[in-house]
Amino acid sequence: MDQILATLIASRPDLKPIPGTIPLTPLAAVLPPLIYYLALILLPPFPNQPNQKLISIFRSVLAFIAGSLFFRLPLKYHVPFSVGLTYQLALVGIYGGCRVLDAFFISPYLFGHIPRRVKYHQEPRSETPGVWRSRALSNSYFSLHFLQPRKAAVTEIATTDEGLPESWKDRASWALELELAMRGAGFTWTSADVRHTKKTWTPTAWDRVHSILLHVLPVLGVSLATIRYIYVGDLKIEDGVSRPFDDLSFAKQILLTAALGGFLMTAFSLGHSTFAIILAPLKPHPLSYFPPLYTTRVWDLTSVRSFWSYGWHRLFSRLFLVYGVWPGEWIERKITGKSAHERADVGKVLGGFVSSAFVHSFAAYTVVGGRVGDALGEAEFFAGCGIAVVAEEIVKRVMLRFRRRHKQKSEEDEAKRSERWYDGIIGRLWWISVLLYNGRHFARGWVKAGLVREMAGA
Repeated sequence: MDQILATLIASRPDLKPIPGTIPLTPLAAVLPPLIYYLALILLPPFPNQPNQKLISIFRSVLAFIAGSLFFRLPLKYHVPFSVGLTYQLALVGIYGGCRVLDAFFISPYLFGHIPRRVKYHQEPRSETPGVWRSRALSNSYFSLHFLQPRKAAVTEIATTDEGLPESWKDRASWALELELAMRGAGFTWTSADVRHTKKTWTPTAWDRVHSILLHVLPVLGVSLATIRYIYVGDLKIEDGVSRPFDDLSFAKQILLTAALGGFLMTAFSLGHSTFAIILAPLKPHPLSYFPPLYTTRVWDLTSVRSFWSYGWHRLFSRLFLVYGVWPGEWIERKITGKSAHERADVGKVLGGFVSSAFVHSFAAYTVVGGRVGDALGEAEFFAGCGIAVVAEEIVKRVMLRFRRRHKQKSEEDEAKRSERWYDGIIGRLWWISVLLYNGRHFARGWVKAGLVREMAGA
């Protein structure tokens, strides 16, 4: 047993954690979410409770400790046997700390808001089998693994609870649901972290198993095989040191970037569907509610903005909203003099991408030995995507004005005036080119960190 444990905790030779960090201990991993959970139980007000102020102070102290422990995780600890888990530890730490700060201090004190449960029920929606099957295939939620419905089409109705939990049993259940809301348990202040639509279907556990076996695992396998092929053939050096990403030819840089993207999409999808299957017996409890991770198939996307809005997961959407989108909108309104009712799209887009750049660069910082320069690949990637979104919106508006001025007499309909047959082709070529070319910054950082070597099994 001691030998097995020693093997499990043996440090990877290519792991480069922040200097001074130590291997993660079970206590350090458990304490932050546990204290966060205890604080959540005390978050709803206690009606007619004379000690409400003392309870509020105690709750805030617990929240402060939980948030501090979350933020401390990646700065104090690393996972010695895995570069990928050390990277994820940083994401958990920064996400958890920001979530605690939002739930206990930003939302209650700045907005006077405590999240309420959202319950979902589904009503049958009339669709002819042929039409519904066609629409399901063309608007598949599960864009990569084509989850197909076996039941009728439905309309999903969301109902928000009027009050907050009062009994200890209800508080305990409410707190557990809220702590796990990142994957879509559904609370009003999360604004549905995982985007979904009212028009949906009711996938069964077998539907999800079918999609995993026939679509997710094959794509995941091809992605990993491609990563291994490129690493072993072009990046591996006999003594275990990897060659720089820039030693690859441009074609292989693009291929490796595409393989990493495919791996990430399918890995997220696999985890999401697996937990949905495991918790399916809990229906209709909110913990069994797993809205789709991706709401549009990859080849139905026609812009960089549509990819990030509908083609990628939204597990961190609340974090980017609170710490990126809102500050970005505020800054734009301050600079331009816009009112609170006017759109601030530039600040919204850039704020969201800047916050994402910081989060992912911090995670990279924890696996490149604490060297800031080696952790900037993620920041360059997300900054480039933000600039691309702003640029494509400018081009889109200019082209719309041009077409309206030069419309044909027969083109009275707004859709006919603004769309051309080649728009979708250009849009697809554009967003794919931006993500693959710009994504090389991400891939370069992952090669430096040893993540690609670990995925290659080397």
